[in-house]
Amino acid sequence: MKQLMLIVLACAGTAMAAGFYVQGNMSEAWDKGSLRVRTGPEMAKLWFGLPAHSGITVVAKPDTGAAVTTTLNMSATIDLRVPAEYAITITRDSGDGQWTCRDAAGSPVLLGFGSSVDDKHHARLTYVADEDKETWSFTWPKEATFLVQLFGKAGKVVEEQDLSDSDEFELAGGGSFTLEVVPTEGSGEFSAKKSE
Repeated sequence: MKQLMLIVLACAGTAMAAGFYVQGNMSEAWDKGSLRVRTGPEMAKLWFGLPAHSGITVVAKPDTGAAVTTTLNMSATIDLRVPAEYAITITRDSGDGQWTCRDAAGSPVLLGFGSSVDDKHHARLTYVADEDKETWSFTWPKEATFLVQLFGKAGKVVEEQDLSDSDEFELAGGGSFTLEVVPTEGSGEFSAKKSE
């Protein structure tokens, strides 16, 4: 029944084009986030949204060349010019709140993401799955307890999994998904990657 519900919810969102939207946290205590994306032959662009009066440094390291470092003091777009797989690190320079990142052009494929979470700051991922079935593997501090929640179109949680029960979370049916990573005890940095 749970699998069928996921398929129905996902199919309802398949009208969207491919894309992703990732939300992370920035504060004095939580100062880093990450993405892993793959770009195609055309130049890709990532749009970063920042809270007012804040700044970040973004390092985009392709697997086929030198890293590019960009400092942002306002929301802006970063170009990923080389077709490659990029490891992207987002580091807080100043300010507090939520940073966001979304694909702006060139349809980069999201392969992984990570951020800090605590009882006030959760991390959110919205994206369109490439396949009918995907598995995401999570790592996190073992002294903490994290949940992964899947939201439906009405904005309500339709599935919830304690990562201590399994470090893998399965998405079925393709289409648009919104996940949130929430600590129930402790806090820390997690990472998630899509299984190939």
